[in-house]
Amino acid sequence: MAYTLVTGGAKSGKSSFSESLLESNTDVCYIATSVMNYKDSEMETRIERHQESRPKNWTTKEQFLGIDELIYENHGNYSGFLLDCVTIWNTNFFYYLMEVELEIPLAEIDQVFEAYSGEERRNIEERIFDEWKKIVNALAETGAPMIMVTNEVGSGVVPMTLLGRWFQDLLGKVNQFLAKEAETVYFVVCGIPQKIK
Repeated sequence: MAYTLVTGGAKSGKSSFSESLLESNTDVCYIATSVMNYKDSEMETRIERHQESRPKNWTTKEQFLGIDELIYENHGNYSGFLLDCVTIWNTNFFYYLMEVELEIPLAEIDQVFEAYSGEERRNIEERIFDEWKKIVNALAETGAPMIMVTNEVGSGVVPMTLLGRWFQDLLGKVNQFLAKEAETVYFVVCGIPQKIK
């Protein structure tokens, strides 16, 4: 498998480290999954900081849908891809499924999800995993090198809501899947990367 997974806690230095792995490459495609569909000034500031830290000659694609298609269509145009980040991708895709495909108003998602049966929740999880499997397959079939950045969510506070706990569990499962399939895995702590696979 051609991709590397970089994990760590919030503000651990994982994004900076991931970018450093590709800093000698002039033709990198940076896949920024923090697509803003609503007003959040604090998140916008974070996005701007990330944008400013990237090499100016890299190409940025701001999207979370169709990542597998992006890889198939563009793998010959870049020496590598950097996807930042897995956690935000999961968040955006979950809300896309709920709002767009299931047509649930944003303000009602928590309440509706809490009333879901175990089977309905598993169906949502399966849809999310289907997308990750498509991305991993695209990387395997094209041989395109990619670095994925994710958050280590198992060392923090357990969320108070049912949706929050389900989502934290989902993120952990996705991380385990991606780490198992990855060629290399790094864990970043206090700005110090440790190669764990």
